[in-house]
Amino acid sequence: MDIAICVVLVSVESYLSNVGSKGEESPRHITTFISSFLLHYVIFKSYRLYLYPRFFSPLRHVPGPWGSNIILGQELNKFRADSPIGLQLGWSRIWPDAPFIRYSSIAGRAVLIVNSIAAHKAVLQTHAYDFVKPPLFARLVGEIAGRGLLFAEGEDHRHQRKLLAGPFSVPSMRKILPVFRRKAESLSKSFQEALGDRPHASIEVIDALSKSTMDTIGVTVLGIELDTLSSIYPVSFQELYSRVLHQGLLGQLIWVINAFIPIRRFVPLEANRRFQQANRDLRKMLRTIIEQRNADLRDGTFKKEMGASRDLLTYMLEESELQRQQTGREPWTTEDIIGHVSHETTANALSWALYALSTRHPVQHKLRTEIRALLERNSTPTYDEINELPYLHNVVREVLRVYSPSLMGPRQASKDLIIEGVRIPKGTQIDLHMPLLHHHQDVWGPDASVFDPERWDTRTGDGASLYAFEAFIQGPRMCPGKNFALTQIKATLIELVSKWRFLGIERWDGIAESKKNSDHENDRELLVDGEEEIGRGVKLANPTLTYRPAGGLLVRFERLR
Repeated sequence: MDIAICVVLVSVESYLSNVGSKGEESPRHITTFISSFLLHYVIFKSYRLYLYPRFFSPLRHVPGPWGSNIILGQELNKFRADSPIGLQLGWSRIWPDAPFIRYSSIAGRAVLIVNSIAAHKAVLQTHAYDFVKPPLFARLVGEIAGRGLLFAEGEDHRHQRKLLAGPFSVPSMRKILPVFRRKAESLSKSFQEALGDRPHASIEVIDALSKSTMDTIGVTVLGIELDTLSSIYPVSFQELYSRVLHQGLLGQLIWVINAFIPIRRFVPLEANRRFQQANRDLRKMLRTIIEQRNADLRDGTFKKEMGASRDLLTYMLEESELQRQQTGREPWTTEDIIGHVSHETTANALSWALYALSTRHPVQHKLRTEIRALLERNSTPTYDEINELPYLHNVVREVLRVYSPSLMGPRQASKDLIIEGVRIPKGTQIDLHMPLLHHHQDVWGPDASVFDPERWDTRTGDGASLYAFEAFIQGPRMCPGKNFALTQIKATLIELVSKWRFLGIERWDGIAESKKNSDHENDRELLVDGEEEIGRGVKLANPTLTYRPAGGLLVRFERLR
């Protein structure tokens, strides 16, 4: 854009200075044009990168870090941080009272971070539809999670949310609960297989939980057992999804750069080709499933069990056909449906739940006592009985607070706004970082980063605000799958905590390479004390869209006597 503006300016100047002159362009004219262009570009960039943000921008009085890289802003520092939002957490602690924090992004573009309860409420509730998803976010998240409701705006968003209320309602959750329970029992069998006849063993829980949650999504969202696809496709659904979600360092770097500069189609590296191929194969598989289900519904060959809840895919297809008949248009295209059925976050939350229980044994013991008391009354507890367990509810919320399933939700102002006394020009990017409030000491106290389920019984002041907890976003854009995720997490924890004791997290820091590669758990260092700060004891992946341990999470466990 800056180059185009400079070319236009120099062209106009050149034309005006040569009005009335005759003759061909000379090398001198071309040299003058290039020199004039370079001069204009330097002046223009100096104004953009230095003069405007410091002396003319309406955001110049908003507190934030200076000394950014003139080209990359703070983006390289964010990438080098010890966690995906480590830098932003540091800024929040420097300016805890500021409603917004300003920082420079690529090419000096000013970005605002929402840093207070009041500002969060204004962005998510009062002005919810005055902000839209920026193109950067579409490239960052859209190519992984799909489009769907996540990128719908205005009336379209309101309409889609209304249509999706049914499959995520409480009655639907009551019908889906047996699926959650069955898949949790299958997960427990994988723990038994890892244990064998030994007194204790270790298991990489992220892989195990990812497979379990994907199997659950297969039944509840797609209406199929994913294992049945293995005889049809050369690569499993789970494997393709893992390739898309969990890229190596080079793949992550391409992914981040592509968010700012669309380079995906032009990078001739194997990491990029592998990602693109997995993405194409995954979407092709989903498209085939959707088209086949649509055909089965139209000819009546698809039947659900009596009393069972419709899977999300079937619901969306049936609702789409109904809307087409009533209004002449369908609310979802095939690509929209893919965006709704192709992402999950519960595996990550469950992994951190096992981390928290493994490193805080008193919490684990208290939770097990509550769960066993319930199971003694009813071995297959109902949806209502599960949601009446106060300590389980506190543990799950604390996991989601300390280890947010989503790290950020960027917005872009669609018009000029004034929020908390800050004038926000149209087009300004706003970053909503859920962990900033979750770890804000003015909201949750001086021990905000410490895992403590008891805090939920004594919340006061800002900590009692609805907007202090943003794991699923608040306001009109709240995640419609909140109840689905909470029910699945609780059902899985009831199964695992009632049968297994989690002894600690195995880690490699300071361990000789020979021991790191050893098959004997006793040769590895065991982390059993809780962390005082997020990420202590395990290294966090960066960049990523969620808190995720780099290199996996190895949990040592034993069967309960």
